[in-house]
Amino acid sequence: MSTGLTERSTHELLSAVNDSSLPVFDAVQDINWDIAQSDTLKANETCIKPLPLLSYIWRAIRELSGDDAYERYIAQHATRFPDTTPLVRKDFFLYQQRQKWSGIQRCC
Repeated sequence: MSTGLTERSTHELLSAVNDSSLPVFDAVQDINWDIAQSDTLKANETCIKPLPLLSYIWRAIRELSGDDAYERYIAQHATRFPDTTPLVRKDFFLYQQRQKWSGIQRCC
């Protein structure tokens, strides 16, 4: 039973590739050295460090959940009203809760 595939030697297959831009390596050490000297590896040296990435994710979670609302309030209050004292943390959250739950609580 024939599969239609013909057997070719490695030399015939390699000679079919006539691209002079491909490097020719004699040993595995040459391949590793070429990879170490390549621009791709040098470009990958500027990878994302895990600590700043985790810090960014943590800040995003805090912002989405509203956990950093008081810090944002303090920063905004310092720029808009520099001559008045801001609310303390407890009073700020009580004010936020009152704003959230006062008024009409229905959709229609």
